[in-house]
Amino acid sequence: MALDLDPGLGAVGNPALVKAIIEEMDGGAIPFERFMELALYHPEHGYYRKPGRIGTGGDFLTSPAIHPMFGWAAGAWCEWVWEGLGRPSPFTIIEPGAGEGALATSLLDWAEGRGGDFGEALRYVAIEPNARGSDTRIEWRDEAPPVAEAGIVLSNELFDALPVRLFEVEGRGPVEVWVRWDGEAFVEARGSIATIDGAPAAGRFEVNGRAHATMLAMCDLIERGAVLTFDYGYPEEELWADWRTQGTLLCFHRHTAHEDPYRHVGEQDLTAHVNLSELELAMELAGFTAFAPVTQAAFLTEAGLSSLVESVRDDLPEYFARRRAFQQLTDAAGLGRIRVLAGTRGVEGVPPGFKGTA
Repeated sequence: MALDLDPGLGAVGNPALVKAIIEEMDGGAIPFERFMELALYHPEHGYYRKPGRIGTGGDFLTSPAIHPMFGWAAGAWCEWVWEGLGRPSPFTIIEPGAGEGALATSLLDWAEGRGGDFGEALRYVAIEPNARGSDTRIEWRDEAPPVAEAGIVLSNELFDALPVRLFEVEGRGPVEVWVRWDGEAFVEARGSIATIDGAPAAGRFEVNGRAHATMLAMCDLIERGAVLTFDYGYPEEELWADWRTQGTLLCFHRHTAHEDPYRHVGEQDLTAHVNLSELELAMELAGFTAFAPVTQAAFLTEAGLSSLVESVRDDLPEYFARRRAFQQLTDAAGLGRIRVLAGTRGVEGVPPGFKGTA
């Protein structure tokens, strides 16, 4: 006799989260932005509440997880800013969305390993209300700290994880996508028609209504210093190009990328590319000098990352590990296409990695 093996809500994703979303819908529909927010950030069952998301045993890789060299390069960039500010102490690095602290740990290791005044002046604050790391050198906070007199706000893949509004262009214009439960699965529903300046004339696209305000808030965390952001994104004209008819929304589950946000709910990452033009504008409105975005490949190459590979030629295992990491971090079809955006206040000159844009 065959048994009843139907997993129920477990077929859609985390059963507790799926149930919570259905209850919020209350027989109706919610905007896709709210669905994405619950899937990622539900206070009990959201995807970012669980540890182990990043790495070979998780769902995706980020640059800090590839090799500590990424953090070493970020550390050297921060030291350049510190020097430009007159070597203040304390010098505070604030990282929103720090995750389990891989970037922070490698940067702090680099500073301590070199010794000197920079490492002594350094204070590292990680803003992370979700699953976090255990490095005791890091000051872990759920919310933003008081404004620092001198420092850097550093983020890696923060903006592409913010919930977005989703639109589909129809005859009368962009129609917002909502989500409902049909008794077996989450399905899309038609929302209201919107007027959005510069929106694509066809297909799907996303609007990140939180990115601009998030960048303004990041700039407000320091009186003088810099903001350095690594993220997937494009300037507006590229993000909303006529040929891009499917948008940029992607899901990552066990290192497989796909375009269905309605399965593996609470068990997969959801991302959408950010509008870099909005981030630049926010920096400028906050009184920063913004530098045009460059690719991560260009940034790390100009910063001299290849020298870290060549410096260990006598240690073949480490040489090959670093060479492989360098290739991954600068791969134009992978992590190397991440864009790097910087803004400075009270610092003279063009920062390392951005000389080609000056």
